[in-house]
Amino acid sequence: MDCNEIRNQLIDYIDRTLDEKTLRDIHKHIRGCKNCTKEAEELKNIFLAINDTPQEFPDQDLKINFDKMLEKEKALLSDTKLVTLHQESKKYWKTALQFAATIALIICSFFYGKYQNDATAIEKLAVLKKEKIQLKQQMTMAMIENESASKRLQAVNYAEEFKNPGNDILNALINKMHYDNHINVRLAAAEALAKFSDLEMIRKAFINALDMEQDPDMQLELIQILVSIQEKRAVPPMEKLLQKEETLKYVKDQVKIDLPKLI
Repeated sequence: MDCNEIRNQLIDYIDRTLDEKTLRDIHKHIRGCKNCTKEAEELKNIFLAINDTPQEFPDQDLKINFDKMLEKEKALLSDTKLVTLHQESKKYWKTALQFAATIALIICSFFYGKYQNDATAIEKLAVLKKEKIQLKQQMTMAMIENESASKRLQAVNYAEEFKNPGNDILNALINKMHYDNHINVRLAAAEALAKFSDLEMIRKAFINALDMEQDPDMQLELIQILVSIQEKRAVPPMEKLLQKEETLKYVKDQVKIDLPKLI
């Protein structure tokens, strides 16, 4: 395996999602290649920065204070019992009910405070999660403009993992699909954008790309995507491909197969 192949599989290697033979081959290569070792370590550090965030827990002082109040109330109950031995039954029950109400109030206060503390912890975790997503988006945006095609390809793969990417990420992917000088990056960008094809801006980007695309592999990829999402506005650019003399025969054959699915 050469360095380019290794770089393209570094993420899967770190996640241990490859088969055993491939993992061994990559591990063997990395041990003997300083550049790949460095890239693997950098990638591991980035993942650690994104994923390793401290977990927040409710303050333990709340439980300690509750235990102290409970012991105090128990002591008061013992004193009350000694006094009420010489009092009327009515007064005893009144005291017992007062104590029960006190205990109930303490318990309610404890759980209310715990809820408030848990809510604060949950809010902090939500903020941390948002910051992690923002960090990953910033990392993706930085890598997507990298001079290395393998880095750009990795960035496109990262972008595909976002559930709700911002317009900056989507516009960067559209730009890569249209203009990147490496066909694999362009194909990967188109595939990543297909995940967000419910957005109008993405559908228009696919239509515009097919209308201007000259590479036959990209033409086939765009045709497949547009047919799969049932975008009927793709009919004119597909018909245009049939009319162009420079369109390769196998592309025209694919258009003839897929065009009726949109009409």
